[in-house]
Amino acid sequence: MKEFPLAINGHFLPQTVAGVQRYAYEIIRQFEQQGHSFRYVKPPGSLQSDTLRQLWMQGVMPFKMKGDELLWSPTNIGPVAKKNHVITLHDISDQLYPEWFDRKYVQWRSFILPPLLKRVKGIITVSEYSKQTILEQFPFTKGKVKVIYNGVETDHFYSRDRQEIAALRRKFDLHKPFVITVGSLDPRKNLNGLLEAWNQLPEMMRKETDLVVAGGGMKTFAFEIKEKIDNSVRFLGYVPDADLPGLYTAAEAFIYPSLFEGFGLPVLEAMACRTPVITSNSSSLQELADGYALTVDPHNSTAIAQALQRMLDSRKLRNELVEKAYSYARGFKWSVSAKKTYDYLKERQSS
Repeated sequence: MKEFPLAINGHFLPQTVAGVQRYAYEIIRQFEQQGHSFRYVKPPGSLQSDTLRQLWMQGVMPFKMKGDELLWSPTNIGPVAKKNHVITLHDISDQLYPEWFDRKYVQWRSFILPPLLKRVKGIITVSEYSKQTILEQFPFTKGKVKVIYNGVETDHFYSRDRQEIAALRRKFDLHKPFVITVGSLDPRKNLNGLLEAWNQLPEMMRKETDLVVAGGGMKTFAFEIKEKIDNSVRFLGYVPDADLPGLYTAAEAFIYPSLFEGFGLPVLEAMACRTPVITSNSSSLQELADGYALTVDPHNSTAIAQALQRMLDSRKLRNELVEKAYSYARGFKWSVSAKKTYDYLKERQSS
């Protein structure tokens, strides 16, 4: 395919790597491997505050563009004044559930999104569910929204050997069998619902098995833990990407009872590490995992507890889920996501 002038909004580069930042890095890495040329347009390093970087993006970034360059903003936000522009909007949870987020953050997003989405040439999102919610909330985006699924980095997310697992157990002081959940500490990840469910498990099961929570808080979210924290619950804080595959592999199961997801990448990452999964039967997670995981109503703590008990009680069930889900998860390739993304950007640039 003939190249075209592409600039990438580098606003995300100084940020902690969570789901949307990982998406950006993976797609861009594939662009490089596929030989596509691009340049970053990014705030100066002297701007330490995210607020200042946001203001720079809106007020200065449009004037840093060259000629007929197309700007791609991969992490939910971009400059309103730039018309030759495609944005990846992973989800609109802040618009649908504003109570989960910091009030000022919601006000800013509510102010910026309508004019931004009206002006851009195209909108990429990561699931049919996300597309549906965007169209319902912003009907004027009809004809602009393209679904391109995420991928899984299978060179990184794969089942690790006993030596690596033993080292990670020592590093994180994990001596018992454990169930793991991964994600930022924010309301939609439903940690309170999971803790409520965990407290319903038989006492002996909680004595024999830990619940490991990997992930840190983010200032854009309004979240507090309200449930009793059992002695068997372990909070690891933010875990480096390098350690995640070994932790997935070591776990008896991965649980992700999220109330809302635009995609749900950790579900596929766990599957690729041959870890059985429990996740929600709603939002994009139903679309992504139905038939390959135990799916439950995330609003029903008793259902979550029953799924946990069923999973922990049955090695046969765990093995069956792993065998079904492993090849399925490995079918989600970043190289395919990147090719579809580049093709769409090229199409929009010439429109």
